[in-house]
Amino acid sequence: MSQVKTDKSVKSVAATKLVYPMVKEYYAEANKVAQDHSKKICYVTGAGLVDLCWVYDNVLPVFPENFNAACAAKQMTPPLLEVAEGAGYARELCGYFRNHTGYLLEGKDRKDVAYPGGGLPIPDFLIADSGSCYFHLKWWRETERIFGYKIPCYLIDVPYIPPRMTLDVLEQHYLDYTVKQIKGALEFIGKATGQELNKDKLREVVRLSGEASELFEEMQDLRKAVPSPMGSEDALSCLMPLVQWAGTQQAVDFARSLRDEVKDRVEKGIGVLPGEEKLRILFDNIPPWFTLGLFNYLHKFDAVSVIESYTYFFHYSRGKMDPDKPYESLARKYLYGCWFMTSVRETVNSLIARKAIDYKVDGIISYALYGCKIATGFLPYQAKIMQEKYNIPTLLLEGDMVDPRDYADGPVKNRVDAFMEMLLERKKQKS
Repeated sequence: MSQVKTDKSVKSVAATKLVYPMVKEYYAEANKVAQDHSKKICYVTGAGLVDLCWVYDNVLPVFPENFNAACAAKQMTPPLLEVAEGAGYARELCGYFRNHTGYLLEGKDRKDVAYPGGGLPIPDFLIADSGSCYFHLKWWRETERIFGYKIPCYLIDVPYIPPRMTLDVLEQHYLDYTVKQIKGALEFIGKATGQELNKDKLREVVRLSGEASELFEEMQDLRKAVPSPMGSEDALSCLMPLVQWAGTQQAVDFARSLRDEVKDRVEKGIGVLPGEEKLRILFDNIPPWFTLGLFNYLHKFDAVSVIESYTYFFHYSRGKMDPDKPYESLARKYLYGCWFMTSVRETVNSLIARKAIDYKVDGIISYALYGCKIATGFLPYQAKIMQEKYNIPTLLLEGDMVDPRDYADGPVKNRVDAFMEMLLERKKQKS
């Protein structure tokens, strides 16, 4: 089986260094409760569905997507990917899906691999949504098939927002439809767990979910400072607590400690680099989890990836997570998780361009994913808009989020070298 070694990242923020131990501890707990049956294990997808699980005391949600990222960071994915491909799954499919499927088919039975926290336990039920990724629905159906259709599954249909609306101005029937989906999912979880819905707990989950998101947003705003107090090599790792524990006090506590540390760094003028920060980069799309060291590589040019698009798809607050309107609040959060907020053109201008301007970036690195069409197809068009309308150059790299086998480290770094040198020359001419 293939083994590919790539660069691991070096963190500069203390809170970030706690994340992987938290990941290991969480999966260890998940395996424990799966064995003693003290709680039900639920596989959930990203972009917010986990909130629903925390409403019930006897549910422990786990994210296969997060597990896949952890496996990639620990250089464990190639053997699992090859198992899935050997079973007939195309190499062009989502890397998350292939890694998870390879784990379910053979990887979970291997005793010679030290998976984070002991690996993913077998679920008691499955819940997914279509909001952030249309492939979730096929992925979870295929997981059903692998388990012989013996594990219940509920799929939430989250509609995409057409160009005539915005996320802040939605037609009521869009909210009503999503609320109906949420209520159906809560009823499904109640039947799967044997518990009644506790509406006080539901309101508390919504309150905590909003509080954690507000703290995370405060931290993100602090990163506008020059020099940047935290780079993407740290921020991307901090997503797991925000996503996995959304709706819990644990998420709030972590987000507060992260916010406080980043705030302290800004107040003291502590940046990511020991010297002058010459270039500021925006990183767009899901990162290559197997080589987050790529962000540290930018430092040789006195450059920092000061913000990312990916960290904006997993939290929603801005004062809109209202415990007195729990269903509507969750509906808005899930609708916000859609990658296309209205249309591609409006998404580029309202998300990428706004971030590029607010964070004073000199250039953008976009990561085109082989197996993620929804997050990748418009990137050349986006690069064109950013260059022509905003005079901000883009470097387009290609690869997968967890599959390092097609990632050519040397050629990628050669392209990064040329891009950084071009940005430095542009900045020199401007000044």
